[in-house]
Amino acid sequence: MKTHTARRIVCMLLTALMVSQAAGAAALADGEAAPVSGKELTEQMKIGWNLGNTFDAPGETAWGNPVTTAELFQTVKELGFDTVRIPVSWSGHTSGAPEHIIDTAWMDRVETVVDQALEAGLFVIVNAHHDNEVYYPAPENAARAQEYLKAVWSQIAARFADRDHRLIFQTMNEPRIVGSAYEWNIDPKNDDCMAALEVVNGLNQTALDAIRAGGGYNGGRIVIVSPYAGSPSAARLSAFRMPEDSAEGRLWLSIHAYTPYDLCLNTKSPVNDFTKDGQSQIAQMLESLDYMYVQKGVPVIIDEMGCLDKDNGQARYEWARFYVSEAAKYAIPCVWWDNGYLGTDEENFALIDRRGLTVYEKSQSVYQGLMDGLKSAE
Repeated sequence: MKTHTARRIVCMLLTALMVSQAAGAAALADGEAAPVSGKELTEQMKIGWNLGNTFDAPGETAWGNPVTTAELFQTVKELGFDTVRIPVSWSGHTSGAPEHIIDTAWMDRVETVVDQALEAGLFVIVNAHHDNEVYYPAPENAARAQEYLKAVWSQIAARFADRDHRLIFQTMNEPRIVGSAYEWNIDPKNDDCMAALEVVNGLNQTALDAIRAGGGYNGGRIVIVSPYAGSPSAARLSAFRMPEDSAEGRLWLSIHAYTPYDLCLNTKSPVNDFTKDGQSQIAQMLESLDYMYVQKGVPVIIDEMGCLDKDNGQARYEWARFYVSEAAKYAIPCVWWDNGYLGTDEENFALIDRRGLTVYEKSQSVYQGLMDGLKSAE
């Protein structure tokens, strides 16, 4: 009787252990693969907000924004945003070549803020932002850039390996040859442009491989890659290639599009109306991205967009409503660039008052346009 009881207890314990292990493995597998469709995920992310000029600055408060708080992300969520992009510049916080060891305090602080955003129920995008001075895509810098990206992404991936699919990585931000005639406007007939584009292809592959090797959820984590300068025109060139991935359907394309330029980004332009031509530019851009990428199973995210404040609240409302509603037709999330600046002499994209935890009065119209654009697409 005692022997039978002991055997029964052992069997029960073994069964419980097997069930527990199976449940744990299933939870990890679900986390890595959920949701199965990239399109389903973009539909959940809908619309987002950039924590700009913060961790992409030399220090969190160096460019005038306050210390980031959990309450800020709660506000972002309550305002109707589903996604936050946290641009991070790493190169100023590493030991330098060849190891590029990230400063522990900087990594710890980024981790704290990422967790605050995740706890608020947001999808989170983390990138390598103002590091272009290290990974600029010139052929003579390719080896150095690959060394840097492999080193930093290996460390970032390892630190965040246990965060689930709601954390997304973006390899680079607007990789380009600064100061060149083709810094922002790539010329397919220019050999230097095409050489730079080829380097970008290689750098995206290097960063992706480092992330995939990071263990945990990184094997199936969504990774966003950037074309040269984040440009839609560069993404449309056949010379630009998405990297080869060990995970299926987990690569996205990043686009930055302040369209139309004279209204949205040109601080020297007097244009302050949103016209039919502006609508056409947005519609044609989105149609081409849908045809070349979305329809072929590669989701697209416009993770920087915005429209300058030129004391033209109605035009900004109309622009935001049109832009977001058009993008939603193709399940392309739009992420507003918020640098925290409200003045009139520079790029004034401030949307959320990070101290008062509300939308700035001057930005109410464009904020309402963003939200109405989502509603009109439902």
